[in-house]
Amino acid sequence: MAWIAQLFIPRRRKNRRELADRAAEVVQHVLFDVGVDRFLNGTLLVDRRYRVRFFSGNVPGGGALAAVPVAVLARARTLRAHAAQLPLSAGLPQGVVAPLVEELMAALLAQSALLRALPERRYRIAERRAAASK
Repeated sequence: MAWIAQLFIPRRRKNRRELADRAAEVVQHVLFDVGVDRFLNGTLLVDRRYRVRFFSGNVPGGGALAAVPVAVLARARTLRAHAAQLPLSAGLPQGVVAPLVEELMAALLAQSALLRALPERRYRIAERRAAASK
């Protein structure tokens, strides 16, 4: 019977850790491509397919689970003050990106119940089987 249930369960479900990792990649990429000023004027959002995206202009309506203007994030505002010291050509150090992503994820989770319902991390098959057998 368990194999029938597995046919209907999606193969790969997103989790919060994957969203945070992708948000870190997006932040690195956007800062390298457009710079700190345009980054602060943009918006980071999670769309209905659980993809983290950056919009520098107007955010399209109706397609986002949660959207956060970058300028409201305190850690992002500190980037402008330290922009001259940051080596954007080599990528930002993890000590700069990680706190920014943590604040971003907290803001996104506060806006969307669907994002809060995602598991914290990906479970191994053995852990899933043990949970299903209870």
